[in-house]
Amino acid sequence: SPQPPHPTPHAPLRGLLLAAAVAALLVVPLALFFLRNPDLLLLRPAQIAITGQEAAGSGFWHNALASVKMFVPLQGNGDMDPRRNLPGAPALSLWLAIPFWIGVGMALWRLGRPIYAMLVIGLAGLLLPGVVSEYAPHFHRILGAAAPVALLIALPLDWVLGRGKEERYEGNRRPLWQLAGIVIVALVLGLGLMNTVRDYFGRWAALPDLYYAFDVGLWDVGQWVAARPEDEAVYLTPRAADHPTLAFAWRKRAKPPVTFDGRSIFPLTAAAGGAAEQYIAIEHEDFRTRLLLPGVFPDAQVTEQFLDRSGEVYTQVYTRPAGATPQLLPEITVDEPVGDGIRLLGYDLIPETHFPGDILYVRLQWLVDEPPTGDWTVFTHLLDPSDPGRTVLAGGDGRPGGGSLPTDRWQAGWRIIDEYQIRLPSDLAPGDYALEVGLYQPSGARLPDGETGLILNEVHVVPSQ
Repeated sequence: SPQPPHPTPHAPLRGLLLAAAVAALLVVPLALFFLRNPDLLLLRPAQIAITGQEAAGSGFWHNALASVKMFVPLQGNGDMDPRRNLPGAPALSLWLAIPFWIGVGMALWRLGRPIYAMLVIGLAGLLLPGVVSEYAPHFHRILGAAAPVALLIALPLDWVLGRGKEERYEGNRRPLWQLAGIVIVALVLGLGLMNTVRDYFGRWAALPDLYYAFDVGLWDVGQWVAARPEDEAVYLTPRAADHPTLAFAWRKRAKPPVTFDGRSIFPLTAAAGGAAEQYIAIEHEDFRTRLLLPGVFPDAQVTEQFLDRSGEVYTQVYTRPAGATPQLLPEITVDEPVGDGIRLLGYDLIPETHFPGDILYVRLQWLVDEPPTGDWTVFTHLLDPSDPGRTVLAGGDGRPGGGSLPTDRWQAGWRIIDEYQIRLPSDLAPGDYALEVGLYQPSGARLPDGETGLILNEVHVVPSQ
């Protein structure tokens, strides 16, 4: 019969060259993109790399040791993040760690044979991303190491089964060693499986931390918002509308709720009357709104509550009743238009007595006559009125609400409670100082128009006690 043709000596080389050419062709678009945007290539590595962090206990050798210890079956050696692991649980249970370490020993003993060298090199290489990045052991970054780990576990188990197969049958009876090998392998894998099932479906699934780790509360809040009527006014603090979990939960809603950070800003409809409004405060993060809101809406009621797995309040929904008149007007009235549809209604300075080194709390209240067209930055500056150079002694600049509610999202008819903190210098001399307030844009445009802002009442600083 005709013999099959023998492959030519150059056939493997041609195959390798063809594979390399196809791989290069596939990489070309990505390579061109990174050549044009080199910063993007190194962005994520630069964020998580351990370079320069040795002093913080996350250097190379620290991480290398942590990556080895995670295979030692002791609590505390594993990844601490509940999104990836039962916090602190080792990567392998006792029943899998034993054959794993035996397999490592077997592979090192036979390191001269390519198949075993590949296992050791593969394990080290796939663990390397976790060694050179922060938070080792980080199970997500070393997920690829699962393949060589599984093969190393299989090495001694395969040897046990193979040893039994080498024994010859006597009659129809299986040799004792073969039966023992089957029992040992079944016992190891069975106990390992039982341990994994218990940890995953029992201990890990019952963790209260999963409520926060997997955004359960945010999903529930988003679903609640999605079920509200489209024409109902809904406000949410402190999360932004573009948060992935929230945005996905209410994706079918025509427009998202008004989002703001209630720890520094609070929007409300200034006029009395009107329909009911819903204020959703994620109180696990926002401690301020539950303290401020009763002063603004004394008649508001908690109409919905979300609890975490520990029974603690995660979110509360406050309903402003229809026809309710808002309170908490400013102590000092200004009622001065500043421009772009914005008017300064007034302000409060807290506390009334100021000492050097203290924090001066400034609560501005804006009225929105027309929707602003610009994204304005608010400045609050403490000045020495006797200084012709108008040197800023203290203060700060920032978008309203720390950027959570910029002016180009303000709506006509709103009153905005906008709070700022000014740290007074510890060496500030006692006396009277001017507080200047205004808005500006990077282009140089200012509100009110001109070189100076609104000069508010004097801030009286007394000597330290």
